[in-house]
Amino acid sequence: MAKSPTVLSLETGMLAFARSVQITEGLFYATVSDNPETLTPVEVLEKGVRGQTSHDNAKDKAGLSNPQSVEYAIIPQGYDGVRLSYSIRFMPLSLRPHACNNPDVGAAYERLAGAYRTAGGFRVLALLYIWNIANARFAWRNRFQSDDMTVRVETAGGTSLVFNPFLLDLDRPATHDELAAALVEGAPEGLDDVITGIADGLSNEGQNAFVVKVVWNAAMAPGQEVFPSQEYVRDANEDKQLSRVFAKIPTFHGGRELMQASMHSQKIGAALRHIDIWHESEAHEAPIAVNPYGGVQETSAVLRDPKSKRSFYDIRAKAEALITGVEVANGPEEISGDAHFVMANLIRGGVFGASGKKAEANG
Repeated sequence: MAKSPTVLSLETGMLAFARSVQITEGLFYATVSDNPETLTPVEVLEKGVRGQTSHDNAKDKAGLSNPQSVEYAIIPQGYDGVRLSYSIRFMPLSLRPHACNNPDVGAAYERLAGAYRTAGGFRVLALLYIWNIANARFAWRNRFQSDDMTVRVETAGGTSLVFNPFLLDLDRPATHDELAAALVEGAPEGLDDVITGIADGLSNEGQNAFVVKVVWNAAMAPGQEVFPSQEYVRDANEDKQLSRVFAKIPTFHGGRELMQASMHSQKIGAALRHIDIWHESEAHEAPIAVNPYGGVQETSAVLRDPKSKRSFYDIRAKAEALITGVEVANGPEEISGDAHFVMANLIRGGVFGASGKKAEANG
């Protein structure tokens, strides 16, 4: 009896992809404009403040004093700027599952990734990633603390580019020409090298990871506040003295140990993956961070909920159309937004196993 053909599927009970974009913790330094290499770690300190009770339903405490202790970080005296630095490794870990309990499903993902690479899809994502580096989105609230800033991108191969973030839009992805126009140091050829390096790092199995160092420099006055990542405290009673806790890393400087302000790698990563320009939501036109259901943390909107049929899981359920669509694409401009979105999720990494009947059918 002839063996029946395997049904092409991207669903199975156990499926995981390793993260392809690995980011270090970001570190904050105070700088001096006359001597850019004079650096001192921005220190996280504590202070007591007295506010007023202002939350809804305060009842008999309305308007009363609300003393609390908080952590803070400022530019110290003698300095007039701030630096945030980190590194990124782009790796080809989306080419096949990290863990999968079904060989046919694993092969289907390899087929999708291989076709995406052949059609030039990774270069599209590389352009979007460098856009979110060059526009300094990763600085988050700090980006609005200064009117004078630059972003420097350096590679191990010696390429060095410096961008003016204010020449780039946060809500509309930049074209190659717009990125080149935002350069204040470096040549368009160097930009091409970085885009190619990111694309190759994500897609060339067996090659070394592509590593870039990113340095954000901004002018800030002494005493001006810097905003590191804020820690999530699970137990509100664990530390009753602090109502705001910042991310910090112990370091030794000036003959003493201090706590240096830092930005979580996850928060930097969330900024860089603001590349979902394919969600097609009329309620939110700007790019959002890539995640399976299109959640927008700032507004709690869910742009790709199950009802929309636009979630990662809804799209991958149509495996035949998704994969063959990429295979027949003659260049990146013919790759569907759905395919870009699926591959961006695989680059993000995570556990994508199916549940219930789907897992039973394909596991």
